[in-house]
Amino acid sequence: MTILFLLGVFVATVSLFVGVYLWIDQGRLAAVETAKGRFKAHVSPRDLPKILRDMRVSELAVLERLLDGRAITARLEYSLRMAGVSMRPGKFLSAVAIAALCGIIVGSMGGFPLAMLGLAAGAYAPFSWLGNKRRRRRLAFEDQLPEAIDMLVSATRAGYSLQMAMKFIGDELAAPLGPEFTRFYDEQRLGMDVRAALLSLQARIDSTDLKMFVTALLVQRDTGGNLAEVLGNIADVIRQRGDMHRQIDTLTAESKMSARILAALPMLAFGAILFLDPQFLQPMIVQPMGRFMLAYATLSVVIGYWLLMKMARIDF
Repeated sequence: MTILFLLGVFVATVSLFVGVYLWIDQGRLAAVETAKGRFKAHVSPRDLPKILRDMRVSELAVLERLLDGRAITARLEYSLRMAGVSMRPGKFLSAVAIAALCGIIVGSMGGFPLAMLGLAAGAYAPFSWLGNKRRRRRLAFEDQLPEAIDMLVSATRAGYSLQMAMKFIGDELAAPLGPEFTRFYDEQRLGMDVRAALLSLQARIDSTDLKMFVTALLVQRDTGGNLAEVLGNIADVIRQRGDMHRQIDTLTAESKMSARILAALPMLAFGAILFLDPQFLQPMIVQPMGRFMLAYATLSVVIGYWLLMKMARIDF
């Protein structure tokens, strides 16, 4: 009954917000519909190409006015671009709010402390997903980069210019590297300076290997020299860094596995006791102090797991 009541409150709240928004914005919506009707009478919108970049942070006018120009919006948009997620900041923050509400609903079954813990976990989950997606995209890009540099060396030796070689690589390789190299070619073809296009490429991927690649290209363009030889040396350095990363992952695998086991043991023990003798843990679930201790134990496990994984992560 409690879950149904909370779901009813959630649906009623969302309906109230949507109704108030539509009531406030009904004048503008009517004007937009009138303009669309007049426009469709003469020209079909499908006959017009979309040449302007959509810079809105949200499809909703309320969120657009609330988030536009904010520092948190710029940081969130940067993180979304780094992760390769085609989602507006307003939509992502809406997902955070929905996840936090779901966490409250689930945690409320165990009392106020678990409800607050569910709120924190639900709000953190989308950011954790975004960070993981950003890291995976960066690793996938770095795995493709040495092969792309080798192709770039072969293309330049065959007589291709840097721009045409980047376009060739962009057409041949899959995402995430292929579309990024293609975008570099499109940007400089539309008038952007090669230096600015390279820096824009570097800004879209948070990778040390890519920074070395872009720096080598910029230095070679300023000072001259054999481009194929410079890129070949960069590819060798990137491969050596990749080998070092894999060796570090091998050496720290035991520590990471220990952290996962230590984090899973309390949950497995709690589940086993709850299955074998539910009455034994009844005070922990029913009484307020027991719920507080359960929430504190869960928070301690999460913090301990995070610290152990942080200690096992080595960046260079």
